[in-house]
Amino acid sequence: MRPTRAATALIAAAATILTAGALPRAAADPLANAKAEATALTKTVNRLNTQAEVATERYDATESQLNLAVAEQGRAEQALTAVQATAATAQTTVSNHALALYETGGAPTLIASLLSGQSPNEALDVDRMATVILDSEHNTAVAAAATVSHAQVLDGRDATISRRVIKLQGARQTEASQVQGLLATQRRALADANGTVRRIMRADQAAEAAASAADFTSAMQAAGGAVNFTGTIAAPNNIAAEAIAAARSRIGVPYVWGATGPDSFDCSGLTQWSYAHAGIALPRTAAEQWNAGPHPALTDLEPGDLLFYALNTSDPATIHHVTMYIGQGLMLAAPHTGENVQIQPVYMAGFIGAMRPWGNLAPAS
Repeated sequence: MRPTRAATALIAAAATILTAGALPRAAADPLANAKAEATALTKTVNRLNTQAEVATERYDATESQLNLAVAEQGRAEQALTAVQATAATAQTTVSNHALALYETGGAPTLIASLLSGQSPNEALDVDRMATVILDSEHNTAVAAAATVSHAQVLDGRDATISRRVIKLQGARQTEASQVQGLLATQRRALADANGTVRRIMRADQAAEAAASAADFTSAMQAAGGAVNFTGTIAAPNNIAAEAIAAARSRIGVPYVWGATGPDSFDCSGLTQWSYAHAGIALPRTAAEQWNAGPHPALTDLEPGDLLFYALNTSDPATIHHVTMYIGQGLMLAAPHTGENVQIQPVYMAGFIGAMRPWGNLAPAS
């Protein structure tokens, strides 16, 4: 039996649809796509923030070394200038004495003229005078030679320091370029995302922060301690109180990588500046600050303790961020580019431990 004309037309239409790929497909879910993009963007931004913090640590360390080298260079140049002037004076003195001896016929003539006394006692006195004069000439020459030698040593040292300064300046520029490149990549990633993706990303970041803050509470409880979220938390001493007050006074000023205040800070710049107001000189970088005092256990945290974050929580050499604990599960921080100094919940992601800046000080009597 042959197919009817209508059936033939239906079969042909179906074949056309299949060939053209025009079968209906499930409609794309814009919100699901936005969420996926936001998740990827959050990971990218977080990764770039961490990389920028690591690069900023390297920049801060180099900047600190450069400042010390420049100061050393200034002292070396002052010392060199002074000793060069002394050396020039000494050389002039030796030259003048040598010329005087030459014009009088040299040392033998000088001694002969001195030995023309009329009595043995006079001759003996004159001999002693000649010895003193010649010893003085010898000592002057030796001292002049030593001064010139010292000047040469200082000149070599000054040249060495100058080469180190130039090398550090180059390294600082390289590290600054790395930070700027990472931040530019981050800005492009954010600019390429639409408003919906950015809103979802911010919500994801807030959820991550809340979960990490809950992890802090859980970690504290697991260690046998507790977080007091109510009442007033007093600083354990005047040093901690002054440092916290100084840090609080900077809330709202912007994070700027490499900045040490008072109108902008990076993370270690804020903690260094705050403790300087309390009379404690902390090193420049977060990794160096880790070694500036004892490390209290999580259950022993006190307001004013510094909290550190690392790429590898078993390796302090990978520390890249520092904040200040203020009690009640909160910390004062200069977070990253685009943020201001602020109070945050303590989070556990990357937490390596704490350091007590006043811990090495002798207790007040």
